[in-house]
Amino acid sequence: MSKFLTSHWWATFFVLFFPLAVMYGYADFIRESELNARVGWLLMIGGFAYLFRHSILQKFFLAILIAFVISGALDILYAVTFGGVFMSASLEALVYTDSKEGFEFALAYIGLENTLLLSVYLVLSYVALRQVVFQSAASRTQKTLVVLGVLMLVFALQQFDQRGRFFEVVPGFAGVAMDFPKNRQSLEEVIAERKKRYETADFSATKAIEDPQTYVIVIGESLNRNHMSLYGYDRETTPNLDKLATESIVFKDAVTAYAQTRPSLSVSLTSVSHAQLNEAQTALSLMEIFKKAGFKTWWISNQQPLRYPTSAIAAIADQSHFISHDFHGVEAYRYDGYMTPYIEKAMEDTAKHKVIFVHMMGSHLHYRSKYPADQFEVFTDDKGIQAYTDKLSKSQISDINAYDNSVLYSDSLLRGWINKLRQSQGISGLLFFADHGEEVFDSKNFKGHGPDGVTRHMLEIPLIFWRNQSYQDTFSNVDKTVYEQRNQSVMLDDLFHLTLCLTQVGSSLYDANRALCTPNYQPKQRIIYGKPYEDYLK
Repeated sequence: MSKFLTSHWWATFFVLFFPLAVMYGYADFIRESELNARVGWLLMIGGFAYLFRHSILQKFFLAILIAFVISGALDILYAVTFGGVFMSASLEALVYTDSKEGFEFALAYIGLENTLLLSVYLVLSYVALRQVVFQSAASRTQKTLVVLGVLMLVFALQQFDQRGRFFEVVPGFAGVAMDFPKNRQSLEEVIAERKKRYETADFSATKAIEDPQTYVIVIGESLNRNHMSLYGYDRETTPNLDKLATESIVFKDAVTAYAQTRPSLSVSLTSVSHAQLNEAQTALSLMEIFKKAGFKTWWISNQQPLRYPTSAIAAIADQSHFISHDFHGVEAYRYDGYMTPYIEKAMEDTAKHKVIFVHMMGSHLHYRSKYPADQFEVFTDDKGIQAYTDKLSKSQISDINAYDNSVLYSDSLLRGWINKLRQSQGISGLLFFADHGEEVFDSKNFKGHGPDGVTRHMLEIPLIFWRNQSYQDTFSNVDKTVYEQRNQSVMLDDLFHLTLCLTQVGSSLYDANRALCTPNYQPKQRIIYGKPYEDYLK
């Protein structure tokens, strides 16, 4: 045992996995890649250590582990203090905090528990690294481990190249920190380009009328409409939207163009189609159109601030706010309801014409952290569940319940925002859609979303438009047409044109053939990831 405790394997294992154990104990969720990344680095560092015969190489080995010790220490502090894991917003909050604020922040959150765990980690790491005895690869097993270390290095480099980032390949704080400068610089360039394009682009945008108007455009997250009672789910997950159905236009057959947030919103919020995804970064967005038309604009988000395309679009808004800054980036227990005061303040603004974009965290994995359990832990058994099998495990049932509870919470928030919107002067409306859906053991043994193994549940999303009576009276022809066409098929890459039609904002970028609320609308074959949705996925 003493021989093992002096080996480089023990030192590497302890440095990498003690923080992970703490994170599992304190954080509400852990990235699925975290364990795999740490196992990979254990094999890589452990295998290469057999080649570190020279003292300089041994110092290099120790330097790598010391870097991971620093990263692990920060992971421990963050997990114990905030119950979460480092994200880009967490680091952004640290980078842009001055020394006085940083000192006050440390005093506010320092405690016996986080100090004790941090001390244990640092002391034991020091002891483990100080007594490491290096060995050459003598046995066949040790030589095999060297080869395995080389393979892990090749795999890591391939992942860096494929993903274009260190995040999820390098574990913990270290991966986030390594990506931060590149992401920050790259995003700032994109924001600068978008601002310049807005100022110089030759396009038109005008309001149909000068009456007071307030529109709220809510972007849901990972919401599979088949888990909404509004769309026929057996469980009453959307009781408020169910009651509002008579006041709303509920589109029955909407699908996303992508089962991923970035590409989906890249085409949903801009004028390009799904076939023009590579042009989305330079395409004008709804935000620019509304600003050009004379609306005051807001972007209020519970998502991370260093993200494409939303952060660049948000930068165009007259006012923007990311809730993660209020929570120092922590994901756990940062509920969407925390956006409500900002949304209500925007609604109460004295501007005559307002458009408020709201980006929810919604029902994104991990579902349990997306709703306050003390109020919305409603679904706790298997009643009403519609799944790929009748023999679900307890874990699967628990995940489905958590997901449905997150849907129930989102429904409650939408009701509150609509009730507040009723108080707005003049015309008002709320458009709600989700960036993509979510497979939650609906058609196969899988939870989540992504471009691989796509199912219809990752694509079928809600699309709902609530409007007040003033809207219905003023835009009666549009309202009648869109209501009559609510059962038509639509894909989210046409949302740009639908939104302009619903708000009656004219623009040189508007295409009536792609707007569901005009008689000219032409349903198209919905090709998703190269496959016709109706033939292969629906």
